[in-house]
Amino acid sequence: MASEGSPLMGKSNNKTKNKEVAKGVRTNRILLGVLFAALVGCAVYYQIALMRLDTRLHTEETKTATLGKIVKEHEVVIQRFNSSVTNADVLKHLNQLEEQMNISRKHLQEKISSLEVDVSEQLKKTTNELALSVAKAEREIDAEVKMVKKDVESYVRTTQDQFSMENSFMIYQLAMTFMLLSCLISMWHMTAHLRKFNQPIVQRKILAILWMCPIYAITSWFSLIFHQAEPYLEVLKDFYEAYIIYQFLSFCIAVLGKGDRSAVIDLLVKRSDHLSPPFRFDGLCNPNPYENDRAMAEAVLLQCQSFAMQFVFLRPTTTVALFLLEEFDYHGPTGDNWDYRSPQLYIIGIQNLSVFVAFTGLLKFYHAVDQELAWCRPFAKFLCIKGVVFMTFWQGLAISILATTTDVGGNDEEKWARSAQNFLICLEMLLFSIAHFYTFPTSEWEPEYRSQYEKKKSFNRYNCNRRFLPGSKINYEAEEKEKHQEN
Repeated sequence: MASEGSPLMGKSNNKTKNKEVAKGVRTNRILLGVLFAALVGCAVYYQIALMRLDTRLHTEETKTATLGKIVKEHEVVIQRFNSSVTNADVLKHLNQLEEQMNISRKHLQEKISSLEVDVSEQLKKTTNELALSVAKAEREIDAEVKMVKKDVESYVRTTQDQFSMENSFMIYQLAMTFMLLSCLISMWHMTAHLRKFNQPIVQRKILAILWMCPIYAITSWFSLIFHQAEPYLEVLKDFYEAYIIYQFLSFCIAVLGKGDRSAVIDLLVKRSDHLSPPFRFDGLCNPNPYENDRAMAEAVLLQCQSFAMQFVFLRPTTTVALFLLEEFDYHGPTGDNWDYRSPQLYIIGIQNLSVFVAFTGLLKFYHAVDQELAWCRPFAKFLCIKGVVFMTFWQGLAISILATTTDVGGNDEEKWARSAQNFLICLEMLLFSIAHFYTFPTSEWEPEYRSQYEKKKSFNRYNCNRRFLPGSKINYEAEEKEKHQEN
């Protein structure tokens, strides 16, 4: 319940925080509007005061003009009076009035000039303060917008991480289901062989092969969850892969010779006319170095075993080398694994060559003894092992190319490719465990299974010949007696 409630609590907190941020933005906008209205009111007030001063100045000028007219009229009267009567006191008084009027005019002009300067400075100061306030408000709004945007991006990332975590959890559960089913089927299959342990030499090899599906499924599932431990688990998987390739060859030898290598050589001697000589470097100089058919049969068996053993040695060695290069983060001078100067390129080439050589050795041995192993269906068993060992390698390579050449891998292409590969291996191990159940049945190792199989095959061939070749003489009982003596 806690895990389900935490995303809801996070959403409610983010909504409350967004409301508070929006409320703060509206408050800043209202304060900015009030400040702008106050500044506009001050400007209007100063404009009205200036208009009043202009009106008063105009009134004073009108009065001055009226006084000038009166003075002129008085001057006319005085001139008339002076022309008729001389009065020094009147002239003196008129001069004093004229001086007072000039002083008053000068004082009024200075006052008006001072008032204009004050109004201009105050208006300039108010304009600067208004510009600073507007710039400060813009910065605060930008900061609030950035903070809101950052919170929204953080919320989006958190939501995406939650969805990704939920999807990953579903993938982990599904992969674990495949892994558990694969392990249960393989364990039940192995216990069935243990309950019917009729041929221990052969069935021990089968049990080693059947462990392949649980080991691959478990290591892939842990690699899917713990990405840091994937290189170590990959080393373990490759070690077991090399062990399985040789175990399959040992299984074929055990079926043919019951643990006796000489018996297998004797069987190859009987098929000497179908054997191709093993490859040798001195083949041109000495084309037929074998004394007899047994020597060539022994050389063929030794070559097949050597081809398988080189894989057992080279696969772990190259895997450890790649692991150490990855740990030290060395990818050559250019940092590209596919560059000709990168050691990874040559190590991967050696791995592919080793796989090809091991595959060649197994096929050569199978073609040499295919008739003797037909009763236990070795080709189906070989395909199951080949599908697990070889197909997973090419599948991983195809997924890596897909992640590199397309956008399906997202930001981390390598992580997506490894996760997809591990998930597919968990699924495929379930299918291969079912396939192993049918290709490695316990009934094949019952005491009378091979004789019943050969009797049925001979009987079918007898009926076929009797139907389509009525003139041929087939001694069915003699043929069965001869095969029984050989067995």
